[in-house]
Amino acid sequence: MSYKDIKEKYEPYLQRVYKHLHQYPELSTEEYETQRFIENELQKLHIPYRKMANTGLCAEIHGEQPGKTILLRSDIDALPITEQTNLEYASKNEGAMHACGHDAHITVGLGVGAFLQERKGDLKGTVKIMFQPSEEVHPGGAVRMIEEGVLENPKVDAAICVHTNPYLLPGQFEVKDGYMLASSDRIYISLIGKGGHAAAPHQSVDAIAMAGQFISSIQNIVARQVSPLDKAVVTIGEIKGGYTSNAIADRVDLAGTVRTIDNGTQDAIEAKIEALLHSITNFWGGTYTYEFERGYPATRNDRNMTQLAKEAALTSIGKDSMIELENPYMSGDDFVYLSQSVPSVFIYWGTGTVDKECFPWHHPKFHVNLTALNYGVALTTQLILSYLNEESS
Repeated sequence: MSYKDIKEKYEPYLQRVYKHLHQYPELSTEEYETQRFIENELQKLHIPYRKMANTGLCAEIHGEQPGKTILLRSDIDALPITEQTNLEYASKNEGAMHACGHDAHITVGLGVGAFLQERKGDLKGTVKIMFQPSEEVHPGGAVRMIEEGVLENPKVDAAICVHTNPYLLPGQFEVKDGYMLASSDRIYISLIGKGGHAAAPHQSVDAIAMAGQFISSIQNIVARQVSPLDKAVVTIGEIKGGYTSNAIADRVDLAGTVRTIDNGTQDAIEAKIEALLHSITNFWGGTYTYEFERGYPATRNDRNMTQLAKEAALTSIGKDSMIELENPYMSGDDFVYLSQSVPSVFIYWGTGTVDKECFPWHHPKFHVNLTALNYGVALTTQLILSYLNEESS
């Protein structure tokens, strides 16, 4: 099976599906119309399914030959972002946008389903396609679907996920044996001082001054207290404080994220942040509140599944289509709960465009090259077939 097979027969279908989904994004836990659209497409394809996790679905393609069961995860939620792409098929739902490519993930799921359902007479085993809600909001929809039995009846033996990557071109993929993604924790901090007149700062405790010192100092945790051979990121992404130009602020609220691979580093950073807060507020005479919210753990790829992905790329796309990463990405994903349960592989899939600025995930100008859809379906389908044929031989 090759990329050309998908392009020749399914390209118009894939582009139609993608454009519709992109125009009607829905936020996490609110994917009712998205679920209805997927349901209608599955019915047209004569693929059985069951609804799960309120707004999710799991489709099943039962091969007519015995074999193992493999699962493809396609997340379906959008982000609370106002789109700025000016595409003719831009979002029509105000304040919501598929800015991470989940619409493309759904499209791949349906494309794989269409291809395999037509060939189920030759298919060994079972393929589950998991259309999962709420990946963007912790604790995510994967846990709920697992709790509702998505990995059972029949029991899933392996899982795969392909995810858009705007920095790769169509026909390019990235994978890594071992850790592929980082943990994604959140921090919530309030620095509490004492308000007063701006002309008499000595009579107050300046929360903005405390926040400034904290923000400039927190980066020293990664720069000087984490091994340069380890991977860690600390970002303060939100700050709120102050009332007016001539008053001392009595409170500043901060929110951010911590990304790590190693559990020991994760624990150490959590403790170091609190030590820094204690030191700064003690110096200034203020107080603080601090919450370190554990998010998705780091995602680890299975060695055999990673090797199968490389071979599938060679077969379906061609030489040099699969790039082997040296280092993991520091983003996170709730696919980790599948990878903790069964041998799995998370693959980045090129969706960028030559000579066009590539905007990152979660950006209002993020876009997916429509020609990439064929490649995503081709690689994923070949990987599924390779696994089922290998395990059944």
